[in-house]
Order: sequence, then C-alpha cells, then structure tokens
Amino acid sequence: MTCDQIDELLSDLLDDELADGVRAGVEAHLASCARCEGGYRALRRTVRFVRAHANTQFTAGTAGDDYRNFTRAIVDDEYDRTPIQVLVESLGDLPPPG
Repeated sequence: MTCDQIDELLSDLLDDELADGVRAGVEAHLASCARCEGGYRALRRTVRFVRAHANTQFTAGTAGDDYRNFTRAIVDDEYDRTPIQVLVESLGDLPPPG
C-alpha cells in the first residue's frame, strides 16, 4: 500500500470499519512508515479531543497565539501542553462574562 492509500483509510481504521485483510495491510504499513504512523497518531489525538469536548462552547475572537498553541498541542506529540491545557489557559485571558 502507498502512503496516499493509507491516508484514505485512516479514518476507517480509527472507526474499526476495515475488513480484516485491509486492516492488516494498513497496520503493517503504519508499523514501517513513520510519516503515516505520525499522521494516524495525530488523527487519533484530534478525534479523541473533539469527542471529549464536543459540547464545549467557544467564542469568536480567539487570540492568534492561543490558536497556534492549540493547533500545536493537537499535532505535536512532543509539545509540553495538551489541547485542553491550552484552552483552559486561554480562558484566563478572557474578561469575565457580564
């Protein structure tokens, strides 16, 4: 399988919607390809975060640094903050409701 083919199958792998033979091929590719394995890891983190915070209300006007840090926390496994930590920290920058 090529990396482009793997990219097309990652969501189905995550949702456990692949036939056994296809799943085995994708998993073998991920075990041998750092690019695809990193993409799959980032996808898993993103989906886990979105599912965990699906009901969180966001307001418009998030500062650029907060957005940049949030995005980095989603995709960079070596970043020292999680997406939720970035969100909680950015809330401290908001004026109280009123």
